[in-house]
Amino acid sequence: MSVGGGAGAVLGTTSGISNLASSLAARLGGSIGSYFEQLRPASFRGMQFVSLGADGTFGRRNALHEYPKRDTPWAEDMGRAARRFQVTGYLVGDDVIQKRDVMIRMCETEDTGELVHPTYGRRTVSLMEFRVIERWDKARYFELQFDFVESGERVFPTAANATTSMIASAVDSLGLSAAADFASRVLNTFSYGAAVVGMAVSTALTWYTNAKNIVGDARNLVRLVFNLPGNFGRFAGSATVPTFSKYPGAPARSSSLTVEDLVEQATQARTAVSTAAGVLATAAAALDSGSTSTFAAAAQGVASAVLAAAPAPADSMRLLTSLADFQPSSPTTTSVIGTGMATMQSACGDLFRRAAIGSAAIAASQYQPTSADDAAAVREALTALIDSEIEVAGNQGEDQTYGALRSLRAAVVQDLNKRGAGLASIKTFNMKAGLPALVLAHRLYRDAGRADELVAQVNPVHPAFMPLSFRALSS
Repeated sequence: MSVGGGAGAVLGTTSGISNLASSLAARLGGSIGSYFEQLRPASFRGMQFVSLGADGTFGRRNALHEYPKRDTPWAEDMGRAARRFQVTGYLVGDDVIQKRDVMIRMCETEDTGELVHPTYGRRTVSLMEFRVIERWDKARYFELQFDFVESGERVFPTAANATTSMIASAVDSLGLSAAADFASRVLNTFSYGAAVVGMAVSTALTWYTNAKNIVGDARNLVRLVFNLPGNFGRFAGSATVPTFSKYPGAPARSSSLTVEDLVEQATQARTAVSTAAGVLATAAAALDSGSTSTFAAAAQGVASAVLAAAPAPADSMRLLTSLADFQPSSPTTTSVIGTGMATMQSACGDLFRRAAIGSAAIAASQYQPTSADDAAAVREALTALIDSEIEVAGNQGEDQTYGALRSLRAAVVQDLNKRGAGLASIKTFNMKAGLPALVLAHRLYRDAGRADELVAQVNPVHPAFMPLSFRALSS
């Protein structure tokens, strides 16, 4: 066969296939042009070639289990099987030898590469085998055969402690230890009569009254507005705009709450705290040698109610910190009964502070720091609170509580260090001119969409006139 005759035969066959495809497309609906418009030029690692065809292998990895005396096997699904692509193509032209050498270098390059297939599109693949077929009767034409396997990212297993669970376990241990040490301190004071129980009632009344008062403070009520849909400016916050740096790149939060819903939530929160306070008052009035655990549980219930009543973990920490600073100071005499009353007052104050510290640690585990500096500040504030109570427990010889507080401190430090390590730090920026927040966000972060975050952090007089020097996230 002559070269011209062979070319004519190929063109005739191609025309016949095209006519057949057009006829089939007309019968099935659609147009033949729409299919060919979807095809992409084939290439591997940027080196283009002409694709002749491909075989794709897909499915699941099944481990077949066959058992004696059982006719049907059991196929255990082990996950999706590796996707394999056997692609054939060719290179043609006067420079086909140079093209072949470049393709060989591409195929011998280390690591994964990008395959662009006419129908499968872009795939990250690993090349298992590459063959080049040359024939003397097909000069200027080299046939290529590829065997690809779709490749994923190289991921190594990592081990990390569940720091939130560690804090919860440490708080539970602290509650049990504080209850045990409270019982051992006040057990001998009940023989002094009703005056000692009256001191417990009075101390509890002072503490839970503080709890009820702080839940309804003005800042707590203003924070409820943050959950309403809409944008109320940088001073009030918004539920539909991501809070500053809480989740970088996070989409806007959606909220369907109304003012009536928020009023109901606030009312329920105050009611829960009042109910917990009533339980503590009842337990204090009935306090005796057999009900110390009930009294301790009621104190922890008040702290837990305050934790749940705050609209955000940051508010929970602020409220519980004030409860953890409780120092009862009712005057007592130096008599035997007065000494018993003083012991009861001191023991109740310790129990209440430790319940508040435990709930504050839970709030810290739920808090999302805005930066590495923010995480460090929360860590320092909370560990200072725990350290002061560690000193009290150590001076009083309360070994169980001392050990529980030390464990809680370690869990809090580990948790905040872990979550703050992946956050950007705060940096001081100095500009030569006052620029708008949009310009600064684009210049600093290459993202003008972070202008609201920048305004929330810097708090300028006007977003169009940012100060010359300010502190903001470094990245």
